[in-house]
Amino acid sequence: MMKKVCLLVIMVAVALMGHAQSLRNNLLKGYKLGDQLEKGVYTSDQDTPRFNTWYGAFNAKAVEVEEGPVIGEPLSYKGYNEGGPSINLAGEGQLNRVSVYPLTKSNKEYARGAYYLAFLVNFEKLGSTKFYDFAGLDINPLSRAVRGKVFVAGEGKDKIKFGVAVRTDCTEGTETYDYNQTHLLVLKVDYDKKQAVLYVNPDLSQGEPANGLVANAEGDELKNGLKSIYYRYRKNYKGNIGNFRFATTWDAVIGK
Repeated sequence: MMKKVCLLVIMVAVALMGHAQSLRNNLLKGYKLGDQLEKGVYTSDQDTPRFNTWYGAFNAKAVEVEEGPVIGEPLSYKGYNEGGPSINLAGEGQLNRVSVYPLTKSNKEYARGAYYLAFLVNFEKLGSTKFYDFAGLDINPLSRAVRGKVFVAGEGKDKIKFGVAVRTDCTEGTETYDYNQTHLLVLKVDYDKKQAVLYVNPDLSQGEPANGLVANAEGDELKNGLKSIYYRYRKNYKGNIGNFRFATTWDAVIGK
């Protein structure tokens, strides 16, 4: 009897550990095609963050209120275990509009070890051949204090490139990718190594890749912990982004 009890305790502990590794997923649960992404907009940098809810980030320079992004068609990537709808990149918004999804309550933060953010994106059009960030993680959902940024840029007429930064200095990738194709991006923010790493279209049967685009932190850029996921509206960008997963291990973030 005692052996059975011990075995049950071990099984429960293992299950709880596995659950803890996958911290957040299904971020668009309950949304339908055409729905507004944001449930509201923060009007002050002193607001209380809405845990697990998409909101428009506070912007003191905003001169008018617009509706923000809307929900688009689902995306999929072979072997990536996250379904559901996406965000339409062509939705209305202010030029510097940011939508945020707080991951923690109160002043809690993720600040030890490594954290992974995986998501899918399919670009039909880009508004620039320069690198601009469009998604990532931040340390304050109210002030848009980013610490882990994913960039994209057009390359010629028919290709795109990706980049990554901890805060400001972008490591620009040279490998090109196709428009109108769904890409899996995995951002890793590593507090131990003080860097951000971006993996593009990894082979999901081979485990975490040995190489990726690396951006090293400068000074105390990774002093503060992570609190939210963000999506930044970019004018003249078309396509879809979604299927976010946030986790502490590679297997958890890809849904294994």
